[in-house]
Amino acid sequence: MMTQKREREVLQEGSDLSGDGNIESMLLVEKGLRELASLKVGEAVALAMAQQRRTNFIKSDEIKLAGDGNLEAFDLSQEESEDVRFKQAWLTYFWRRAKNHGLEPDIAEERLQFWINHSSRSSSSHDAVDVERGLMELRKLGVENQLWQASRRWLEVDSNSKASLESDF
Repeated sequence: MMTQKREREVLQEGSDLSGDGNIESMLLVEKGLRELASLKVGEAVALAMAQQRRTNFIKSDEIKLAGDGNLEAFDLSQEESEDVRFKQAWLTYFWRRAKNHGLEPDIAEERLQFWINHSSRSSSSHDAVDVERGLMELRKLGVENQLWQASRRWLEVDSNSKASLESDF
């Protein structure tokens, strides 16, 4: 049976909207993502999707718009739309955490608003490109690594403060 103190802790963790609610789960997710990144799963999937999209693109005879050189946006399949929405949510999550931890202060708020705004509309081929660029930006800036280090520091400080409280008795 849960004690009242533990119940309150669980409720606080569940209702924490800042992105730092359940550190253990987030660390496990980040560890899994690092493993996927080391195996280059994301790049392989992106390449396969790009090749498939290119094949479909050539078959559908879509052409460049006159004058501006941009490709016309096309609708995504349901699976592709879900993937884009997931990646948009993931980018929103990471930029919110970066902002909350004071990482990349010159761009974190702007990126957070960008991904919040983009997640509220239907996905197109341009959004698929945007999320891939957004994920590349996270990697290049090392935001994931910075957040990992910030989380580890927070856990160390938290465990040290608990140890000092226990020794005070």
